[in-house]
Amino acid sequence: RDLAPCSRDQRALFWAQEPPLRSAMAGKSLLDLLGTPGKAKRPAPTAGEKVPTPAKEAKKARIGAASGISRLDAATGKKLQRTVNEKKHKEEERKKAADMLEANAGKFAATEEPDEPSDEAEEVEDETWDVARRLQLALAAWAKPAGGAATDSVVSAGFDAVATGPPGGAACLPFRALAAFFDSAGGPAPTLCGVANLIRQVLHHSQDREADLAAVLTVLLASKQKLTHCQLRNAIGRAFGVGAAELRQIAPEELPDAALAARSRQRALFEDKSKCVSAADVAAVLDQHVNLKCRINSVDREAKVFEDRLVKLLAASVAAGRETWHLVRLLQGHMGFSWDVVVRGLAHAVTLSPPLSGTALPTWADENTRAEAMLAMEEYVLQAYAQDGGRTARVAKALVSGKTGDALVAACLPTCGVPVMPMQAETPKEIDAALQKLGGEGSVLVEWNIVGDRAQVHVREGGKEIIVFSPDLSRRADRLDDATAALAGHLIGVTSCILEVVFSRPDKKKVVAEKEGENEEQDAEMKEEETPTKEKDGKKKEKSPKKKEQDAEKQEEEQQKDKGTHEQEKITRPMILVDLLELNGDSFVQRSLRERRAALANLAAPHARLRLAHGTELAADALDAKTVSELLSEALSMRFLATGEDKAFSRTMGVVLKRLDGPSAAYFAGRRSDAWQALERPPVTGPEADRILLEEHLSEEEKKHIPSLDEFHFSVISGFRTRTTEGINDIMNIQKKYNDANVHPVWYVDNECPDEYRQLGLKVVKAGKLIPARNHALEDAHKAGKICVQTSDDIGVWSYLRDETKHPTDDEANAACKRCEVLHVSPVAAARFLAAKMRARGPGKCMLGGVYPLSNGGRAMRAEAFHRMHFLLGDFFVAEATPCRFDERLSLKEDYDFTCSHLERYPEVLRANRLLITAKHETNAGGACDVRDAAGERERYNIGVLKSKWPGAIKDHPTRANQVTLRWKSLIREKPEGEEEMKVDA
Repeated sequence: RDLAPCSRDQRALFWAQEPPLRSAMAGKSLLDLLGTPGKAKRPAPTAGEKVPTPAKEAKKARIGAASGISRLDAATGKKLQRTVNEKKHKEEERKKAADMLEANAGKFAATEEPDEPSDEAEEVEDETWDVARRLQLALAAWAKPAGGAATDSVVSAGFDAVATGPPGGAACLPFRALAAFFDSAGGPAPTLCGVANLIRQVLHHSQDREADLAAVLTVLLASKQKLTHCQLRNAIGRAFGVGAAELRQIAPEELPDAALAARSRQRALFEDKSKCVSAADVAAVLDQHVNLKCRINSVDREAKVFEDRLVKLLAASVAAGRETWHLVRLLQGHMGFSWDVVVRGLAHAVTLSPPLSGTALPTWADENTRAEAMLAMEEYVLQAYAQDGGRTARVAKALVSGKTGDALVAACLPTCGVPVMPMQAETPKEIDAALQKLGGEGSVLVEWNIVGDRAQVHVREGGKEIIVFSPDLSRRADRLDDATAALAGHLIGVTSCILEVVFSRPDKKKVVAEKEGENEEQDAEMKEEETPTKEKDGKKKEKSPKKKEQDAEKQEEEQQKDKGTHEQEKITRPMILVDLLELNGDSFVQRSLRERRAALANLAAPHARLRLAHGTELAADALDAKTVSELLSEALSMRFLATGEDKAFSRTMGVVLKRLDGPSAAYFAGRRSDAWQALERPPVTGPEADRILLEEHLSEEEKKHIPSLDEFHFSVISGFRTRTTEGINDIMNIQKKYNDANVHPVWYVDNECPDEYRQLGLKVVKAGKLIPARNHALEDAHKAGKICVQTSDDIGVWSYLRDETKHPTDDEANAACKRCEVLHVSPVAAARFLAAKMRARGPGKCMLGGVYPLSNGGRAMRAEAFHRMHFLLGDFFVAEATPCRFDERLSLKEDYDFTCSHLERYPEVLRANRLLITAKHETNAGGACDVRDAAGERERYNIGVLKSKWPGAIKDHPTRANQVTLRWKSLIREKPEGEEEMKVDA
């Protein structure tokens, strides 16, 4: 090899990677090969050669380091550590994995009988409490303590808020009272009681009840708004005299302790004991922070005023009772409570202590009557609070003025420009449960549940001003163009309105696929144009200046076109109208859904960018599970069956059943209401899914061949997965799925990690690399005379699509996949299903069975339900005892060879094209990605072995590099005319 033109780095690379070179230079050191140290001189560039600048070479080096390209030591030729950060990350990941192994030690140790899943674990708690649980909480919160004596604890029902005023006789509630409450708050009942008692103190003793009530509510809800770490750090430094260098070393979680320590170090003369921090002071800072954050054009002067006010607030706090600590935690957003707890506490407080001056304290016949009164008040307070966008000022004013019930709700009706907390639907698992919740009274609207971004659009001044809010009440500037394009020039007689809408999400996969296809064609054309032609003497022919100028103009036009297309794509999301909350100053939240939809239909003219949500009305006598199921199937499949403009409005995730008439058909802001029932098509899981697969998808003859569990040898092939937390999670997932089916599989693992696998309580066999481990499992099953089931360690779900029809087009197949029922079965049930199908074919006819090789259900629907001469994926298969083994010359694509070996010896294999798995394949650590190389050399080597062993049957994939297809019929006979062959990449 001529090393004269090579640089020192290239020579070192040869030294490390070329054993013949080292042999030829026996007796010489690497320095002899490298030559004299020093800056290598670059050979003179040839004519037309571009010389890279030092900056470009440095950038190339950075890219190489980022992409994981190893470097070599010039003196030793050994690989250097890529980066310190990468080494540190690996060590941290390894430590986490070791801790995870220790925490789960013996978790899957075999027991005689598996633990039965508890009923509590199967129950999924709803996000909101139902009436019975709320009643139970109210009774528990206000149950009198033993003995009935009054207590000083604000979280106790024995606390006398009427007789006990604020600490120190303050005219308003001091923050130290809230700090004491934060320290003593415990479970749901004490917390609810404490919130109510604090509010009752304000109602009975404050001189400005309206302002103080709004302030206390703001502080209790402070978790919704937080200051940045930089803002707090700078303010603490100014307030307590902490140096900037010291502050920079303090982590956010350490900031409260640092502030308390700094406040404690200050001398007492700096404390003004005549003043204390009030809840109103803290609320004023929080409100100013929110206003400043919401203002787009806030000036530095306003920010400086806010910073000075924050410093003054912190400086006024004291170390006693950890007031400073609680204040910093509150400003960080770590204190405060969820809005539903605060709202319910407010409802309890005004029930026990009516805010209107001169009103006597109410009395009740018993505790149940009092709790029911509290629940009724909760509904009104919640509605008022949610309609006003979670703000406290209007609610406090209405309560202090004596408004309750419907009057309170009417005082806080939606206002255009103020977001309304959205109403939410319940999500039952079954159609029957949804119908039971709705009852049999009145008509129901079956409305399509569109996939997209739910939002509120507020229109003012006839459409001149439009504001878009997200469900969390924040502004969505990115959807403003969509809303403007949908409404501008299309509103009919609208001055102002509040709309609930969905911005339909485009089918990104299809758009990307179309663009990729276009890019591939363009790339092919460009390569043909840019490939220089060769003259007879072999020299490259350069493009003419005119050709170069034309290419530059064409490239610039394409860039401008792409830019325009990109700008258009920003506003291509169509808008679907779902509900109407306000129109021209009139509130619609108290009106029925029928009235709201009628007004929506006349609000704007529909066009290509704007539609009313599709819905079907069902009368009470026509409302049954079968009809709803048919409408659900229609909604799920229309995404693929709709054409033209309708397609953009047809991408659904299910349907929502909504009451159309009656009091329950009103819009309940901020609540999850049983008047709305959202239905999807969830998969059938657990033992029921296994039962359906084995009883309803096997013929009577096939059922006779279902093997018992003792006839299987269940194995999992794994390697080095215990070195990462992701790998351990995958291991635990696979083992749990087998354990739930009363099976303990054998794990065939690498030579380095068997003890780590055993630490989890697994049955482990040390088997070496991938192919030897596969053959080891086959040998063990063969010796025992059992069926071998091999499973990869990264499978997430086994799914069976309950539609065995072959669909002729992609759209029909995708639609069928969306609407069909899916079974999430256990690996044991999947193995028994395949084995029964195989054995029913006859003795010695079908000895290997597997699953569809892709996780794309729509693609699977385009094929027959079962194939007999197609490639079987190695991630999950069932093999009878045969002489067939994996070829140990292969390190990749060994499943192609294993399939061919069976097809050569036996008439057929079985591939169930409705049985799918989700596996990580090439992305998991310790998997196939550890065998593949970036250059694809190992892929090409394995493909070469396959082609030489099975000529004609293994062909290059027509579109994917380093991938192949199996066409077994090409090996044994010509493929019948008109028969389609599946092409599957490894």
